[in-house]
Amino acid sequence: MKVHSGRTGVTPSRLGNVGVRLWFFLLCVMGLVCSCSRNDDLLVNGEPVETAFAGSFVKEGWGDAERAATRVSDGTWTKGDAVGVYMLPSSSYDLAGAVWKNRKQVIDANNKMTPDGIANKLYYPLNGSDVRFVAYYPYATSPTKTDSLNKVSFDFADQGTKEKKEAKDFMFHRGTEDYSKAYPNASLGFHHKFSKILMTVKRGTGGPSLSDLTVTLGGMPQSATVDLDKLAQQQSGDIAVGTQAATITAATLSSSETTATVEAIVAPHTGTGNFAGRTFTFNAGGEEKIYELPDDVEFESGYAYHFTFTLVPVTPQLPTQVSDGMTNCYMVVPGDTKSFKVSRAYTHTGTGFTTTLHVGSEYTGSFTAAVVWEDADVINGTPTVSGSGNAAVVSVKTNSGTQGNAVVAIKKGSDIVWSYHIWVTDYDATDESKWYTNTYNTNNNGSSFVFMDRNLGATQAGTGYGKGTGLFYQWGRKDPFPATLAPGATQPGGGTFTATTTSSSKGTITYTLQYPNTFITASSSPYDWYYGSSRNDTLWGHSGLKTIYDPCPSGWRVPKNSGMSSSTSPWYGFTKSNSGSWSYGYNWGANAVYPAAGNRLNSSGSIADVGANGRFWSASPYRNGSYITSYLGFDSNSVNVDSNYFYSRAYGLSVRCVRE
Repeated sequence: MKVHSGRTGVTPSRLGNVGVRLWFFLLCVMGLVCSCSRNDDLLVNGEPVETAFAGSFVKEGWGDAERAATRVSDGTWTKGDAVGVYMLPSSSYDLAGAVWKNRKQVIDANNKMTPDGIANKLYYPLNGSDVRFVAYYPYATSPTKTDSLNKVSFDFADQGTKEKKEAKDFMFHRGTEDYSKAYPNASLGFHHKFSKILMTVKRGTGGPSLSDLTVTLGGMPQSATVDLDKLAQQQSGDIAVGTQAATITAATLSSSETTATVEAIVAPHTGTGNFAGRTFTFNAGGEEKIYELPDDVEFESGYAYHFTFTLVPVTPQLPTQVSDGMTNCYMVVPGDTKSFKVSRAYTHTGTGFTTTLHVGSEYTGSFTAAVVWEDADVINGTPTVSGSGNAAVVSVKTNSGTQGNAVVAIKKGSDIVWSYHIWVTDYDATDESKWYTNTYNTNNNGSSFVFMDRNLGATQAGTGYGKGTGLFYQWGRKDPFPATLAPGATQPGGGTFTATTTSSSKGTITYTLQYPNTFITASSSPYDWYYGSSRNDTLWGHSGLKTIYDPCPSGWRVPKNSGMSSSTSPWYGFTKSNSGSWSYGYNWGANAVYPAAGNRLNSSGSIADVGANGRFWSASPYRNGSYITSYLGFDSNSVNVDSNYFYSRAYGLSVRCVRE
């Protein structure tokens, strides 16, 4: 999916809050009894003075001239909207001491705000003393339970209609002026306290119709509780955001074939911790498109954020998250047969073959399978495909007594539609005695990393020249490259891989899916196989869950860094002095032996530095820019784990998987 927003990273425009003016005027009401004690000397015309609300109101005012040129407003209240009003002594903001507490005012068909029955009328003090007002929208009954329980809670999940969305749009007025029966013309300026997401969605050339567009926001805070007392007294903790992440159904306010407007209210939050890996999912015309929101986009209290997206036919440039246990790497014992579903290829939309592979969610046609390359004679015969469409299953038989690696592709006619790494090994990745837990990483939010005892694709663990080398990966790609021979040479088990220079047609996700055996070189800045003016930092899910392009087996993933320092590295504590002597690699403890596997060069794809250095990818980017930090790199003289040690993304480096 291409999602356009003006520039990479989607920095939305931020629209500030502005007061919404509600004008009070006096109405003399005859014959009504005020709950205050009567003092006829203090009455106006011998009767209590009631406040009454009327006029035309603007409900949503998020913009002002200092912060944005655009004013975002729907212009009017809606019939049935209700506001809660407190009248307090002018010397206090303590709601417990209010003269009138949480009086409900309702908008009627004539756009007037009137008391919801006699019990909700408000009167100025008969003795003429000054008061101020505190008010909020939408009205809730919970603040009336006790004087101290002035809290309103919100669940943001369902905003599928305009009305449901507005019911989450909390606004607050904290009065500063003093009013009385002698100076009754009060004005209330409301301020939005949550955050608004506004989307303008456009149909690109050949893109899906937007007439049935729905949008969901993934990984957002599900709830928040507003403390009216703390808001009134300007105390910290006035908005308590829940820790549970949820999927929010946004409100599509207008839609046509070519354009749509979508809005949602969210709790103020940052893209870290429980809310890392946030997504916008667009469903239109039978297609699903997913945008991963950058972690550095923060939603602040009282601001609106405007995004613009253009939906076009998908060359899949953004990953979806994997939660179904399927994988791109299958571990198979020598002499065994492994079967898996072809539907792994359909866990994202658009591989460049949408018309022949499937229509909507339906899988069609028959498939074949073929071995692309083997670094040892591990595959017995030709892989087979049984069934068709959604029921198609690939079966791969392995030879006895031989360990190694192969890449197997499924094909529609002559076109490769997906490919899989078959790791033929006696290694049992479920055996906890062969895991290594990095207990040094105390600064990574208290969590630990549980590593495999060997490199991905390695036939054994250990150091030494040629031992435990495993496979090489270009950063962000799901398919491996062998650790033997140069591009173009026939591999020991058969097949080959090639190298080509990145370009606008070759440096794409689609090209890597169609040509899993092509190493894409990049010899000039930004030294990335992925072609374009900006980097794709999300391919291995550095801010969220394991993605569909992750190369590790089920239950494992490429390790991600929680920050940009050595203390947040998955390999924090791995040092030269903590490793024992150099032996073509380092030993950091039982099951933590790292070989000097070398790498494949970004300029040619050729192997270099085997036995001299080790380089291990993480899933996290280096400054969201031109390079990807390797986080673990070493040679006989030094060990580096911090963000200042990086390699360009076109290199082929090792991967050491960690438990999800």
